[in-house]
Formats: sequence, C-alpha cells, structure tokens
Amino acid sequence: PERCFSTAFGHLAPITTTRNKMLATRALRPLASLTARRPLSQLVVSVVGPDRGGLVSSVTRAIAQHDGNVVESSSFSIGPVFSMAMLVEAGADQHAALTNAVQSAVPGHSVSAHEAEECVEAPAFAAALDVSCADGVGLIARVTEFVANEGLSLSKLETKTEGAPHGGTQLFSLSGVMLSKDRVNEAKLARGFKDLELEMGVNIDMCVYDDAEAVKMAA
Repeated sequence: PERCFSTAFGHLAPITTTRNKMLATRALRPLASLTARRPLSQLVVSVVGPDRGGLVSSVTRAIAQHDGNVVESSSFSIGPVFSMAMLVEAGADQHAALTNAVQSAVPGHSVSAHEAEECVEAPAFAAALDVSCADGVGLIARVTEFVANEGLSLSKLETKTEGAPHGGTQLFSLSGVMLSKDRVNEAKLARGFKDLELEMGVNIDMCVYDDAEAVKMAA
C-alpha cells in the first residue's frame, strides 16, 4: 500500500489509496531469429509536430521495418500539436537507420533519438504528488522549485486547467511522480508541503509508494 498525506482538512492525515497508472506499455516482441542476429540496445525516440490521423501507424511501421521493438510508449496532443515518446529496442547498429526511417515516415515532424540506459537504478524514494487550486500565474514554477530544492526529481508531470463545475473560476491541477536516489525524511517533506500549501492557498496530497511500486515508477 501507499503511504499518503492529505492536507484537505487542514492537517496532515495518512490515507490509503489505489492509483491508476497513466502509462501505456506496448510489447511487440520480434522473432527470435531477429534478436539473435545482432546485439540489442535501447533507444528513446521522440516525435513532435502537427496532429493528424495515422501518425502512430506511420511511426511504428517504420520502426518495425527496421526490426525495432516498441517496449514502452506515451503520446498525447496539446492543442494542434502531437507528441509521442517511445522506448525502442533495436540492433545497436540500427539506431541511425531507424531514426532516419521514422523521420522519412513523418517528414513534417521533429524526430529525435537518444540512447537509453538499459539498467535503471531503483529509487530509494518515490511518491505521487497532486496539487489542485484556482488557476494563477507561477503555480508550476513554485511547486517544481520546492520539489527541486528538496533534492527530488519529477519523472512524470501532467498539468491542466479547466472550468469550475458552475462556471467562473478556472481550476488548476498538477499530478506527478517524485523520485530520489537517497532516502527521504517523509514527515519533514510532508510538513514542507503543508507550509507551501498555506503560502500558496492550494491543496497538496503526497502518496509515498512502497519499494515494489517505486521500482515500477523508475522503469
């Protein structure tokens, strides 16, 4: 179970929750003959550009044609812009050709690729962070500044604004996952978030993952 701290009632209260994981994983395993042909390594491929139908199909087809295996992927659209990131397993000698093939498949988009570490060290601390309040200038900057000053990194971050149910005020929400390679004083961090909540006039919840979930968050 997760160890969660909620400030919704004006004090730090541990709660238990089950969180949905917003990460789409797709494993398309190549034939054994292909994996044996050359040593494999991992590549992070990103595609950004105008949204249109068939983008995912075009990109993944190009990867498959170069014996690439999409191990994990995430995509979304913000306004008219589409963004997609994929962890691809491919032959170590195929990285350049695979990247060029993806670029040729979507010529109007920006394509970048970076070699990935195959072994990711499990974090000593992982926690979900949720912030909600009326929208305002500088909210993301202040919250992420606090997280950075506490020695934590944000491995996942999603923010959005939407109208209140009965109109009027715009509501802001932030959801993310905080990681640290070192142990963290959870009580001290929770008090810091409480002070930040009072300073900014926001609601902040922190849920600490157990060791097994922490490993998944770093994957």
